Amino acid sequence: MDVEDIAPGQLFARKIDETIAHCDIALIVIGPRWAEILRERAQQEQLDYVRHEIETALSRRITIVPVLVGGAGIAELTGLPGPLSALSQYEAAEIRDGTFSDDSTRLAKSLGLEPGTIDTARTMRSKRTFYIVGAALLLVALLAASGWLGIGPLGEYVKRKAAAAQMFATAKTQAERGEYESAFKTYQDLLKTDPGNRLAMDRQTDVAMAWIEDFHVIAPEVGNAENLAGTRLDEILPVLDAGLTRANGQGARAADILAHLGWGHWLNRKLAQREFGPAAERDLRQALKIDPSNVFAHAMLGNWIMQNGGSTVEALNHFRTAAEANHARPFVRQLELGVLVYPNDRETRVALIRLANEMRRNGEVIDDRARSRILTAYDPTTNSSDELLETLSAVPPDEAWATYLWLTSPADGAGDNDRQLQRDFIHAGILELEQNRQDALTAFQTLRSELKARGYNGRIATHVENAITRLSKR
Repeated sequence: MDVEDIAPGQLFARKIDETIAHCDIALIVIGPRWAEILRERAQQEQLDYVRHEIETALSRRITIVPVLVGGAGIAELTGLPGPLSALSQYEAAEIRDGTFSDDSTRLAKSLGLEPGTIDTARTMRSKRTFYIVGAALLLVALLAASGWLGIGPLGEYVKRKAAAAQMFATAKTQAERGEYESAFKTYQDLLKTDPGNRLAMDRQTDVAMAWIEDFHVIAPEVGNAENLAGTRLDEILPVLDAGLTRANGQGARAADILAHLGWGHWLNRKLAQREFGPAAERDLRQALKIDPSNVFAHAMLGNWIMQNGGSTVEALNHFRTAAEANHARPFVRQLELGVLVYPNDRETRVALIRLANEMRRNGEVIDDRARSRILTAYDPTTNSSDELLETLSAVPPDEAWATYLWLTSPADGAGDNDRQLQRDFIHAGILELEQNRQDALTAFQTLRSELKARGYNGRIATHVENAITRLSKR
């Protein structure tokens, strides 16, 4: 856009004509609402200098290249008013945001405008004009006098850009606060005014994935949670589908989107109680075919397998691979803990304690709810002797004690007396596992006296008596 060469008092329409007269090539830059805006101006009988410039270039029979940007399609060249309809006869080029440099180089090469082929004298004569794609003169655009005054087409364009920038900033702030639904709708509103904004589309896809990861619904007083979940998923899934299309089904981003699509389909079944087909597992496994190390696909598939009665070994392998990537770790742990905190067999019990031990060693954060659920595996009032042995022997004794203390460090809701009795029992059990027979026997005998003094006769008392009998025979 030439913003310097037209001096005050000059007829800029004449100046535009004179500038175009020196051009061998005109690049007509076309966005996704280009044709719509041209038609609107024609209907409103606005003085449209963009149209004037293009018609002038067409009349000179120079090389004309419609350049599609921002995701615009060839449809923008159909049904144009008046002489502009001739644009549809010219071969178009596309410049995409993600491959801008390569596309621009390819276009320059096709026009014979690679470095070294430019007419130096002519370039010097035109040194105050703006060039793109190496040396092709960018068609002078949006030079209506009303634009300089902040009104008319250019003024409207500037206002729309300012509004879009504000909406981008708002959505970013909302997403940073974890308000993913609000950010999603802000991008939705932005795209209503600028449907072809590729950056807004991609950012909305990012927010949709974050919303899927944090997806939850609260049952309203009127209606039900299933309908609410379904309504929200109906908004999210099409955005993810469109994002997958833009990613061309290839690379890490496509795998990320496909994994979240699979998780969305699973939520559609689990929370909205609909869509009972194979879409969830299909998308998750396809994501791993695209990107075998994809963290989201591994974590989501591991969770899905365990929730659907699949192989615990396979699920744990997926969780292990996801954790080793050291990316999106809190989300991976959330899904892993979600299916392990209620151990129903030796495999899940051992896996749960080893997971807690690893999180402790890594300094990872665990919420009080997960702590409380893990501690149920240590409870001598509800677990059998074999189950308690599986819990305490899942990791080396010194680590077992450190992990138990780590889990009980915050207030977990249990009474102080009950927690102290459990702690004494666990400590005695770990002493036995360490082959420290005499100290373990003394600890269990002390605990037996405490239980009798408090009148405890339940399962914990039985465990203590059995341990004393067992240790006394050695």
